[in-house]
Amino acid sequence: MIDQSVSLDGFALDEGVLQRLATAVYAARGGRSQRVFAKVVGVSQSTVQAWENGKNIPNLENLEKLAEIRGELPEEFVAYLYGRVLTESPLEQRVKGMARREIARLTRAIATWIDPDH
Repeated sequence: MIDQSVSLDGFALDEGVLQRLATAVYAARGGRSQRVFAKVVGVSQSTVQAWENGKNIPNLENLEKLAEIRGELPEEFVAYLYGRVLTESPLEQRVKGMARREIARLTRAIATWIDPDH
C-alpha cells in the first residue's frame, strides 16, 4: 500500500481517498481499456492500474487531466477525493472576483460559443 505520510495538496492520505480515487479513475475510464485510457491521460497502463488498485496517486498534472476528463475543475476533484463538499464552486468564486466589464465580456463569449450565428 502507499506510504500514509504522503499527501495530496497538503492533506494526509487515507484509505477513503485512495478508494475514491480508484472509483473515479475507473469511472472516467468508462468502457475503455486501461491501455487506451492511459494513452488519453499520457501515462503508462501500469500507472492507471496502480491508481485503480490504490497503490499510487497521480501527480498534480495528472490530477488536472483526470478532473478535466470528469468535467470538473481540479479543486472540485480534489474536494471529491477528500470527501469534502464545496459550498461554492471554484468557478463561482472566480466570477465573483471579476469586474463587471470582465463578466460582460465573458457572457458575450459564452453566448457566441453557444449560438455563433447570433
